[in-house]
Amino acid sequence: MSVNTDKPDGEPAHRPASFVRERVMGELGRRILSGNYKQNGALPTEAELCKEFGVSRTPMREAIKMLAAKGLIVSRQRAGTRVQESSNWNHLDPDVIKWMNGIDIDPDFVRGLIEARQAIEPAAARLAAMRATSKDLAMIEVAYEAMCAAPTSDLAACADADVAFHASILRASHNPIFAGLVSLIGQSLANSFRLTTSVSQSYVTTLAAHGDVFEAIRLRQPEIASERMRALIEIASSDFVRHSAVGAAKS
Repeated sequence: MSVNTDKPDGEPAHRPASFVRERVMGELGRRILSGNYKQNGALPTEAELCKEFGVSRTPMREAIKMLAAKGLIVSRQRAGTRVQESSNWNHLDPDVIKWMNGIDIDPDFVRGLIEARQAIEPAAARLAAMRATSKDLAMIEVAYEAMCAAPTSDLAACADADVAFHASILRASHNPIFAGLVSLIGQSLANSFRLTTSVSQSYVTTLAAHGDVFEAIRLRQPEIASERMRALIEIASSDFVRHSAVGAAKS
């Protein structure tokens, strides 16, 4: 009788192959993002990883291929599998974003995200002031009210409402590229708020800045909406600089 070598010894027989692959890929991805496996360094051999995870070669190889497609690793004959430099990582890949939860945030990534927001969101606010429907305005208002209602001691609630506010404006721009960024950068924004919101000197000022953006969009003032969004993101930028200075002083 033949034996199915694709069934790992350490995995329950009822687990589908996709579950095993995702489990392995997720754990390896988190190790890479957290620096457990160093950039430009070699991963353990396939045999070592299979033994550690209790899986067969098939799901391990599939996981390695998917990590390579996300730019995290590169495999070459005789050179083995090595971690890529972070500049090659697809930071906006949904899986990569998800794996960033619960690990220390890369300050360079947060800085890059803020710079991207400075380029994109003022333009989105301008378009939203020109194109937003009554339903769009209602969604922005609901998100803003959720921000106002969230207790300042609950950073998770504040961040969730903040993300919803910015996502609503991206959608209200009715630009398919901006709208498409919602699913990609929503979690990234939440991760950045773990740094910027936690050190905000005046949450009331932050709320007022969000309210000013919404009011300009509601009143159909494109240029004012753009400038107010730019000013709002500057608050996040200042918070990040302050956080970095505090971290540098403690190190």
